Amino acid sequence: MVNKRKPGASEEASGPGPTSKSVNANFLADPKLEQGKQQTLDKVSGFKGPSSKDMKQERKIDVMRKLAKEKEKVSWKKQAGTIAAIVCLCGAGLAQFISTVLGFLQGDGIATVDAKDTAMLKTVLFSGEPWLVYCVNDESRSQRLPQVLQDSANDLQKNLGLKTAVLGCWDQTGSGRSVAQRFKLNLKPPLSFVVANGNKPRTINLLGISKAEELEKRIKPALKIETYRIDALKKWGTLCTSRKSCVVIGHKNQAQRDFALGIVRPLLETHRATKVVTLDTSFWQMKLSDGVLATRSAKDKGKGAEVLCLARDEGGIDGNTTHSGAFLQDLDASSTAAFLTACEARSDLVRLDAVPRINARPSKPKKVTPPSPSPSPSPQPPASKTRDAGNKDRVGSRQILEDEEPLFEAVDEEDQVGGGEEDEEGEDDGEEVEL
Repeated sequence: MVNKRKPGASEEASGPGPTSKSVNANFLADPKLEQGKQQTLDKVSGFKGPSSKDMKQERKIDVMRKLAKEKEKVSWKKQAGTIAAIVCLCGAGLAQFISTVLGFLQGDGIATVDAKDTAMLKTVLFSGEPWLVYCVNDESRSQRLPQVLQDSANDLQKNLGLKTAVLGCWDQTGSGRSVAQRFKLNLKPPLSFVVANGNKPRTINLLGISKAEELEKRIKPALKIETYRIDALKKWGTLCTSRKSCVVIGHKNQAQRDFALGIVRPLLETHRATKVVTLDTSFWQMKLSDGVLATRSAKDKGKGAEVLCLARDEGGIDGNTTHSGAFLQDLDASSTAAFLTACEARSDLVRLDAVPRINARPSKPKKVTPPSPSPSPSPQPPASKTRDAGNKDRVGSRQILEDEEPLFEAVDEEDQVGGGEEDEEGEDDGEEVEL
């Protein structure tokens, strides 16, 4: 095909022909580039690795470093072993030293009581709390206490709740008598005693005792908390009416008594000053004023044990001793605990018109039915059999007594005037506030 050129188009409008694509490599022949290549080759050819001498030196340094590390480990182990050995050798002495320092900071746990300090003296002797008392006089006051006493005081308080005191037992108290005279104790040293539960002091011989365990074993019997059964008139005055506070559990059978004791006994650890006695009201008769009887609980009246608080107050009208009392309303643990606390504090009680007394119930006379007339008289039974029959009838009528006889009765007017023999018995054995 023949291209036809448009008219008026010039030759230059068609443009030039195709150009060449070849590269100019003349720059590689530059002398400066050749000189740089030669210098680089010279440096590479002149480089050499470390000499054998240098390598040996480096290996020697590495070996020395390893040995130094091993020596450090061995040295640390030796030091630890040495410290452990020192601690083992000196451990007993160190422990004893620490114990001595702590004992010095804490004290030996021994109180010093002045015989003229009546309030503190009453706390030691009459609070019911356990105390171990070591007696001193003018000569022994400045002497060192027995070693077992110094070593054991803190342990006795921790293990037994027993406090330790030093007291001038032969010094005059506020009443003019000494403690030794008041309780009829030895009038010269050595003398030590334990007092607890509102009881009279019980002497303790410290001779031959060198260990705290031996001292605890000897003291424990004096700390035992007990309840007592009234089976004699003398016990009534000794264990109850001569005490600051006494709780009487009146019962007609063993089941009633055991149920009440099961509630009361666990509480006595915190009420040591209160004496608890049981009174079989099927045999014993106790008469109280109407005011105290009005505090009895109306629930289950006569069907269970009744618990009565009797308190002895000092400093009544004209200096006479007065008594007051009240009954427990509900025989359960919480009510009984509050009742014992109030009884010890002698609060919420009704004053009695006379000292509470007990008497044996009179035996009811047996009704005798006259024999019907007969032609021949019947032989009379032997006297011994009649007595046996009477005893059998009285003992066998326990159920009748439970139904007919109340546990506690109102006092008669004639009983308020006269006093029984139990009122005067046992006063020296009971609790006395004045020393």
